[in-house]
Amino acid sequence: MLLSLGVSLFTSVCLFGLPFLAECKPCDPSIDEICPTNGRSGNFKQFNCPNGYYNDLSTLLLTTNDDAVRNIFSSNTPNEFGMVSLWIFFGLYCILGLITFGIATPSGLFLPIILMGSAYGRMLGTAMGSYTNIDQGLYAVLGAASLMAGSMRMTVSLCVIFLELTNNLLLLPITMFVLLIAKTVGDSFNLSIYEIILHLKGLPFLEANPEPWMRNLTVGELNDAKPPVVTLNGVEKVANIVDVLRNTTHNAFPVLDGADQNTGTELHGLILRAHLVKVLKKRWFLNEKRRTEEWEVREKFTPVELAEREDNFDDVAITSSEMQLYVDLHPLTNTTPYTVVQSMSVAKALVLFRSVGLRHLLVVPKIQASGVSLLFYSLDSRFKNTTKRVSCVVADVTCDRDLNKARSQGL
Repeated sequence: MLLSLGVSLFTSVCLFGLPFLAECKPCDPSIDEICPTNGRSGNFKQFNCPNGYYNDLSTLLLTTNDDAVRNIFSSNTPNEFGMVSLWIFFGLYCILGLITFGIATPSGLFLPIILMGSAYGRMLGTAMGSYTNIDQGLYAVLGAASLMAGSMRMTVSLCVIFLELTNNLLLLPITMFVLLIAKTVGDSFNLSIYEIILHLKGLPFLEANPEPWMRNLTVGELNDAKPPVVTLNGVEKVANIVDVLRNTTHNAFPVLDGADQNTGTELHGLILRAHLVKVLKKRWFLNEKRRTEEWEVREKFTPVELAEREDNFDDVAITSSEMQLYVDLHPLTNTTPYTVVQSMSVAKALVLFRSVGLRHLLVVPKIQASGVSLLFYSLDSRFKNTTKRVSCVVADVTCDRDLNKARSQGL
């Protein structure tokens, strides 16, 4: 609340105080528009000027963003805006853009970047006025296009946007040329402004193409950087499930068979955290360590209940006697998770991870020996450490059974 009030107060003071720094300019009698005006819309705001004069800075500030864009893009008005007013307007929007872009208030950057770009484009047109006959409105359009392409790295969509803004097909070739140059220069220095904010906020994001160095790194080597992922047995103690849910935030867990025996370990599948919470809330416990029958599962759960993504474990109360009971995880496990061998390159695994829209990708050893416990890794927390712009979450789709399979198994 205080942050919103502070930003609103600062913006209001700037919008109503800065126009007093601008000089009053006489109205041009050759222009057909009304000059001066005092309404919310229109050009040539009078503000504090006498009749027959207008305040050029208030014309840009005390109006809607749409009208401000229309005013600064206007053609055949070489003397409408002074250099001082354009500098003040450009600096104000830079400061406000830096402040509002990092706060929770949904203010956006699209129109502010257009206004900033058009302001410095018009300033360049004013400075070049004695050397060229190009209209200052064209400089404003190209300045806005260059700043948007340099900051957002968009090309084709910006061509369409500026074509609709100007309604002039003849400006399309030069606009495309400016967009190409601005994007090329921006790519040689840093990422786009949206990718930078994704990295600063730690939001999950996967690049479309892997980095070149990822071809020389295997997923097995990547997993060696961290301990193995937390796993559960096919028939697990309630106490172990509660401990896993309390101490981890993973969305799913591999279910293993034979991990506590001398025989080879078998990967049965992957179980969702939400399903574990559902089991604890339903108190679906067994007095002995055994596999359940189909009718037992069908009595307790329905496909609709399993489709719910309820993973709030805080309101689940388990007694000390229930901690010693068992849960059969086999019926609730997705038995066909996506797996890759540890010798696969990180680049290939990342393409699979992103293309299919996975959230979990299990890495299994290339050779399984009898009597040796296998280590299973989940790449949902590994891609985040390969590069600063790569993270884990894309889509929560890997652990869902389809309805027909659930019905056939009595779920």
